[in-house]
Amino acid sequence: MFRSLSRAAIPVLLLATGLAAGGARAQNENPLTRDEVSVVKKKMVAALDALGQPGGYSLEHENFNLPTEAYKNSNTGRYNLISGSADRKFGTQKKTEEESKDLQKEYQKKIAEAQAKGDYAAMSKIAQEMQQKAGAMQLKATETQKDPIQVSVRLNSNPGETIDPDAVVFEHPGVIALKSNVENGSERIAIYFDPVALKDTKQLSRVDLKMPEDGVAKRTLVLSVTIDVTGPVAEIEPWVKKVDSKKVLSQIDPAK
Repeated sequence: MFRSLSRAAIPVLLLATGLAAGGARAQNENPLTRDEVSVVKKKMVAALDALGQPGGYSLEHENFNLPTEAYKNSNTGRYNLISGSADRKFGTQKKTEEESKDLQKEYQKKIAEAQAKGDYAAMSKIAQEMQQKAGAMQLKATETQKDPIQVSVRLNSNPGETIDPDAVVFEHPGVIALKSNVENGSERIAIYFDPVALKDTKQLSRVDLKMPEDGVAKRTLVLSVTIDVTGPVAEIEPWVKKVDSKKVLSQIDPAK
């Protein structure tokens, strides 16, 4: 018969169990080095830059969600694919503010020059011109105000999406762009990049960027990139068609 454990033995057993579990987790968790994180971030930046900047907009916000760990597959000892994301927001408000500041600097310089000469009549005229231009600029900004454009990039994601033939914005080997959620003049366009899964998009009825179940050899391996763009239909549809697809595809590593 088994004897019951003494009270003194219970904490020792719990400690041993905790150490064993911690050891198992430690074997599966491998912190990425600073250089490895830099490699991943550069890939995301390159993917975002491949879109360029929409005309009439300026960058208002940028954020990165970077990986810090490489996890091992418990069955094979190889590495599971890392994940990472980044987003940018483009708007017209900042551009208007910059133009307003430039106008102020221009006229402050003119007024200072007139003041130095003691030409008060010129100062009064310059002030009136500035008010008129500032008013015209504000009116133009109000009339041409555009809704913001949101862009996000994800590495090694497996979103899965049915390919509606009428929703295809563009496609070519390794790349397909699909639009959805059209409402009030705005929509979402998802651009999928995968040279293997999307080798022949004409034969597909669904986007399915599958991940290797057994893991991979390289800790920072990237096998697919997904870019999401949300904003006014009239702005984003012609813009996304100009994406440098080759630049994005070049960020994808050969499968290992």
